[in-house]
Amino acid sequence: MAKFNIFIMVTLILASGVMASLAQKKIRRPKHVPGYPLHLLHCARRVEDECGKEIFLGMFERLPVSKKCCLQLIKKMGKTCHDDLDKAIVHLPKYSSRVSTAIPKGNRIWHKCALVARRT
Repeated sequence: MAKFNIFIMVTLILASGVMASLAQKKIRRPKHVPGYPLHLLHCARRVEDECGKEIFLGMFERLPVSKKCCLQLIKKMGKTCHDDLDKAIVHLPKYSSRVSTAIPKGNRIWHKCALVARRT
């Protein structure tokens, strides 16, 4: 039984490493497109500063996103802007080492907020 548990543990560790490397390969730096920085700025301004902070911290820490901020994310920012901002953030040198966890957390935030928005 102990050998089986060790095998499962090693398999899970290897699988998580493979998934992390696949996640890093999928997230490519956006090509330079004229107006792209302006697009990101417009996206960020669609939610209040406090909500932007909640969503950002939710990607890197275990902090919840309030109902108010979820509604702003879903109804004002939208999925494209959310994804574009997530990708831009993880390509900053300070956050690039956390791409394999930040992007999935950003996706979880989106899906949780979508559920909150459907209930209202």
